[in-house]
Amino acid sequence: MNSISNLSDTLLSWSSYLLQPVRAMLDCLPFSNLRQGAEASNSSMDFNNDQSYRYDVFISFRGPDTRNTFVDHLYAHLKRKGIFAFKDDQRLEKGESLSPQLLQAIQNSRVSIVVFSERYAESTWCLEEMATVAECRKRLKQTVFPVFYDVDPSHVRKHIGVFKANNSHTKTYDRNKVVRWQEAMTELGNLVGFDVRYKPEFTEIEKIVQAVIKTLNHKFSGFTNDLVGMQPRIEQLEKLLKLSSENDDFRVLGIWGMGGVGKTTHATVLYDRISYQFDARCFIHNTSKIYMDGGIVSVQKQILGQTLDERNLDSYDTCEIAGIMINRLQSGIKVLLVLDNIDHLEQLQELAINPKLLCRGSRIIITTRDEHILRVYGADTVHEVPLLNSNDAYELFCRKAFKGEDQTSDCVELIPEVLKYAQHLPLAIKVVGSFLCTRDATQWKDALASLKNSPDSKIMDVLQMSIDGLQHEEKEIFMHIACFFKGEREVYVKRILDACGLHPHIGIQRILEKSLITIKNQEIHMHDMLQELGKKIVRHRFPEEPGSWSRLWRYNDFYHVLMTETGTNNVKAIVLDQKENFSKCRTEGFSNMRNLGLLILYHNNFSGNLNFLSNNLRYLLWHGYPFTSLPSNFEPYYLVELNMPHSNIQRLWEGRKDLPYLKRMDLSNSKFLTETPKFFWTPILERLDFTGCTNLIQVHPSIGHLTELVFLSLQNCSSLVNLDFGIVSNLYSLRVLRLSGCTKLEKTPDFTGASNLEYLDMDGCTSLSTVHESIGAIAKLRFLSLRDCIILAGIPNSINTITSLVTLDLRGCLKLTTLPLGQNLSSSHMESLIFLDVSFCNLNKVPDAIGELHCLERLNLQGNNFDALPYTFLNLGRLSYLNLAHCHKLRAFPHIPTLKDLSLVGSYFKLVSGSRDHRSGLYVFDCPKVKLFLSNTEDYFSKYICQWLHKLLKDPRTFRCGFDFIVPCQRKYNDDPFIHPIPEWFHHQFGGDSIIRIVQSNVDDNWIGFSFCAAFEVNNRPTNSGSSRGSLSSALPHPFYLSFESEHTEERFEMPLSLELEKIDGSKHLWIIYISREHCHFVKTGAHITFKACPGLVIKKWGLRMLIKKAGAKKLSSYSHSIMFFNNEFEESDVHHLMFDYVEESISRSGPKIQLPYNWLITEEEEVENSEAKSKEIDLSNLGL
Repeated sequence: MNSISNLSDTLLSWSSYLLQPVRAMLDCLPFSNLRQGAEASNSSMDFNNDQSYRYDVFISFRGPDTRNTFVDHLYAHLKRKGIFAFKDDQRLEKGESLSPQLLQAIQNSRVSIVVFSERYAESTWCLEEMATVAECRKRLKQTVFPVFYDVDPSHVRKHIGVFKANNSHTKTYDRNKVVRWQEAMTELGNLVGFDVRYKPEFTEIEKIVQAVIKTLNHKFSGFTNDLVGMQPRIEQLEKLLKLSSENDDFRVLGIWGMGGVGKTTHATVLYDRISYQFDARCFIHNTSKIYMDGGIVSVQKQILGQTLDERNLDSYDTCEIAGIMINRLQSGIKVLLVLDNIDHLEQLQELAINPKLLCRGSRIIITTRDEHILRVYGADTVHEVPLLNSNDAYELFCRKAFKGEDQTSDCVELIPEVLKYAQHLPLAIKVVGSFLCTRDATQWKDALASLKNSPDSKIMDVLQMSIDGLQHEEKEIFMHIACFFKGEREVYVKRILDACGLHPHIGIQRILEKSLITIKNQEIHMHDMLQELGKKIVRHRFPEEPGSWSRLWRYNDFYHVLMTETGTNNVKAIVLDQKENFSKCRTEGFSNMRNLGLLILYHNNFSGNLNFLSNNLRYLLWHGYPFTSLPSNFEPYYLVELNMPHSNIQRLWEGRKDLPYLKRMDLSNSKFLTETPKFFWTPILERLDFTGCTNLIQVHPSIGHLTELVFLSLQNCSSLVNLDFGIVSNLYSLRVLRLSGCTKLEKTPDFTGASNLEYLDMDGCTSLSTVHESIGAIAKLRFLSLRDCIILAGIPNSINTITSLVTLDLRGCLKLTTLPLGQNLSSSHMESLIFLDVSFCNLNKVPDAIGELHCLERLNLQGNNFDALPYTFLNLGRLSYLNLAHCHKLRAFPHIPTLKDLSLVGSYFKLVSGSRDHRSGLYVFDCPKVKLFLSNTEDYFSKYICQWLHKLLKDPRTFRCGFDFIVPCQRKYNDDPFIHPIPEWFHHQFGGDSIIRIVQSNVDDNWIGFSFCAAFEVNNRPTNSGSSRGSLSSALPHPFYLSFESEHTEERFEMPLSLELEKIDGSKHLWIIYISREHCHFVKTGAHITFKACPGLVIKKWGLRMLIKKAGAKKLSSYSHSIMFFNNEFEESDVHHLMFDYVEESISRSGPKIQLPYNWLITEEEEVENSEAKSKEIDLSNLGL
């Protein structure tokens, strides 16, 4: 049965998504005792400060009225949704006091439902329950839903009708007790509840259950109907964890059992139920796979990610990650850690968590198929998950086979026989039930007869039934996935299967419907049992003769077949895991595999020469192909993909090769390739990749005949001198052309025949002197980069006619002295340009025509020779990033463009993935003549900064997370030229080496973020002034940054410029920063706040201000004097809202700290935006690869 044991945990691991941790954490507040009644009979209760919950719902009802009708249906519906409900079916309504068990059930429930029925008030037992529920609502904040069953809600509220005070009650019981009942009745009667009179009972019960689910905040899904018999099992596991034990030491619980029995399901539901009781919690799903793919450090990163929400750990090595994790888990917090699917002891040993050092009350839960692992690790309790009992197996089967529809009597009679073969294993029951669903009794009988023919196979035969129902191509797809592609991306698998002629778009959907695979996160998954079944089918007829199998996936079998030359025409596919070690093989063994259609190898350890490959190959990927050419007799007429990256190929083949179906060719990083093949006979090629072919001298001009070519990469082909698309070029399908790193390329090709090109990258073409005039004919071009084309002196004016261009990058074109913008630039030309980088180009002038680029949002002009910006610059209303650093001749600050049309603001962030890390702002750094200009200006400076703040804050779409300004400041202040003034609107100002922390913040929801300002000086000479830390911070992670430092982490807002300190000694600047509210973690964490700088940078002074919008100031308006912007839009002072402590020195501790960017928290909106932008980039640059 061990082969069974892998699978059902994965198919049943739907619960990891169904009840994916974490149930929203419930705040367990400390409670004093509820008031005691006048007598002991008043059901007084003691509430523990550390509240825990045993039940989700308590149901109070009058038994004779509703037990077997409404309440019974309500209880069953709650159970089906996985909600743990208490319903007292054994109540004996004798006496007036509630039993201790019933009191605990009410107290230990999150929600109470009180069903008011016609005779409810006749029962003192019910009245006492009701009063207790009302007390729990007041003292424990318990949610209560009153249900009015055949009674008028107003009668309950006003004590009239059947709820009029009962004379026998008033005579028999103490008045205080009766008043208590009446007050509770009034209180609950006034709550918003459910009046179910004269309404469909099923519909009303649905509404009640949905209200409960919303209140509990569970993460339910449609799969909850498969949670059969779970409640008593989870209660048993809770007892084993001893969560309420007075001796609350650390405990390890092992959950062990055969594959498919539901270990992951049990662990997930248990986690969902108890996780709110812990300070930190994480559920590592399928630990063994994470360990196998990325080692123990990947597991440790997952633990840190779920407990600390860490996302930026890639810069740390294994030891550092381990230290961070151990420190976090041993920092005095109660931890719940679930390690799902551990299959080797070293996975626990390398994790190196010492249970004895964890906080009291912590728990580790481990699921595994190997009991020995748990015993050696020292689990306190090992729990074996049993198979389903008969009743639960029957219910689960009916849900899968009938889906709530009427059960025909003929089929019902066959259920016991079906369950006998299913062996009460949840996986087998689900698969068989799904297979029999919608079929008639005759088909059921045929299926059962099929099972009886193979009694020894048991579970495998049940799974085989689903395979037998597949069509030929569907079965081929299933076995390909089972042998090769489990866990691979769906798009990748479909591409290979399509090349093999298996019609995957319909085929994968069919086997998905057959419950043979699942697709999660765009990856294809298959249960281990089903995977083993597929491999068993392949081996079935020749179990000891791999040369006669249809597929080879293990290296040992492949090696045996090649070395013994026992391959046969049966072999259709070979795919070997790239991680396996590979001994030297002989290639002669390929000669016997003439029907081979799929070959994927990642190895090059072969002897001899390759003289034969099957002409039936449709998909070939041989990474590191060790031979200089393909066999001369290789004629793969039906070949769809030829991929041989990092090969030793010098020339693919001699002469003519007819490849009418070839769509993709990848010879990237084939260092010995000197020329491409002729392309006359590959008419439907879509993708050509010669990236990194450093000896490639010539691309055959016949490439211009490829009418279907979409992607062409010649990146880093450093020997390529000329690229010719031929006399007649028909590359009208070409969308992406990569030529970056072609250092000998002297001129671009003629683009006339490539009019649909969208992406053109020519970075680092250091010999490129001219760009063909036809570039203006590329009407759909969106991205053009000529970065670091150091001898390029000009660009054709025809570029102005490209209306779709979004990004133009000319950085580092040292001979470019004028911008390629025409004097009479039409408003319709370059109308889409958003990003323009002409930094370090030696521009002498910025043309007036730049003002016509109305969509421009980001402009980098640093390192140029112009002395002013044209007046038309005012028209760039959407500009949110302007870099003028190192413009040594610039005399004056630029005018500030006015934001007019807000409709398309922020387009840049929607186009570029990771753009949330691209800073918005103004950078006027190392501009000495601007500095002199400012020395003669008084108020202009402060007003100017305010104007830029106003411009960006007016519309948050102009930035992500925050922004900053760097501006010169050297005017005299109080007759002292060395005192750096911080603008007066920074109310809190500190010395350069000051470290502070916020100890209290009394603000409402009107604050939008924090602004910081630092006055700094570049001084490479020894100095005793300013920040003392500036001279001893040589080991800082960044030369200059705003630091928010905690015990384990340091968040940084970094200076975005290259400072080049040796060139700008003596300059003085202000650095002004804004951080939006969601990234101001320091307000609550108490982090130490300061500026840190490397030697040569002296921090003179710094300040901060919390920006609090005035009540009623919904939107930032325009002002004639932008200094009014602060006074009119924000509270005049934040001094009453913030309290600070000065800190003597920064936090220090052994070991490195986790370094995080200030904006490490990614909001859901940003995640969606980044994902959409990344998708567009991948589609454009890599065409789906």
